[in-house]
Amino acid sequence: MANHRRIFILGCIVFLSLVFIVSYFTSKRNVPPKINPTVQKYFSGTSQEVSVYLITGEEKGPTLLIFAGIHGDEAGGYLTAERYAAVKVKKGTLIVVPRLNLPAVLKKTRHGISGDMNRLFHMPERKNYSPDAKVVDLAKDLIKSADYVLNLHQGEGFYSPKWISHKRNPLRWGQCNVIDAPIFDLPNGDKLELARFAEKVAARSNAVIKDKRYYFQVNNTNTASRKSLHKEQRRSLTYYALYKQHKTALALESTKNCSLSQAISFLTIATNSVIAEVGILAESLPRTDPATIRAEIREKKT
Repeated sequence: MANHRRIFILGCIVFLSLVFIVSYFTSKRNVPPKINPTVQKYFSGTSQEVSVYLITGEEKGPTLLIFAGIHGDEAGGYLTAERYAAVKVKKGTLIVVPRLNLPAVLKKTRHGISGDMNRLFHMPERKNYSPDAKVVDLAKDLIKSADYVLNLHQGEGFYSPKWISHKRNPLRWGQCNVIDAPIFDLPNGDKLELARFAEKVAARSNAVIKDKRYYFQVNNTNTASRKSLHKEQRRSLTYYALYKQHKTALALESTKNCSLSQAISFLTIATNSVIAEVGILAESLPRTDPATIRAEIREKKT
């Protein structure tokens, strides 16, 4: 009788153990894995170190590449990009490069080691034409892997297609989505409709912005045209992305004529709008209210 009791007790223990194991692994399977960004550092230990954050969702989708910090005197750009480095993506992929031109960022100047990095993208690849060549080549390689490309900036004044004032006219850059062409013809006969895309992004952004003075407008520089007012942009990152790699590319410009927290707010609104427009899904996106952003800035300083 005692043996039967021992066998019964052992059987119960084995059964309960099996139930526990099955329950444990079933619960683990039903919990989605945490998606953390992969951080790759290039040129580590040098003054030109570049951190690249790769965040891939479980569901396939488009890849959006976000650059900032190509000009070190545009803090709104790189501080905005850093807010996306830890976003958890459910569908699609984000590649975030907050401080592409680290020497310029550290000096808080437009130029880094060898002048304006955003005027080097016309140069041939894998050629040692300047100290910045390796960083530009890295940016080009990343562009090749993306579907959409953003370059975050801050500009003086406010862009307007018509002359309104010294601060608000066609030669100013603030508060606009910059495109190099309205429509780009692809070799296979398809078209990239950049103007339509930029207008949709502006509409999404402006629906959130309360003050109409800060609405985003679409600034088509018609860069390849002989009549372009901005032929220098033929050497820029977005021009390379469009004309050489056939990517939908925008430069997002917030104005410098506002506080830093406001500039970050405007660029966050615009970047969130791009993410929504291209169909990338995230668990949550950075908040856009200036009060939250001011608190983040204070926390970084402490």
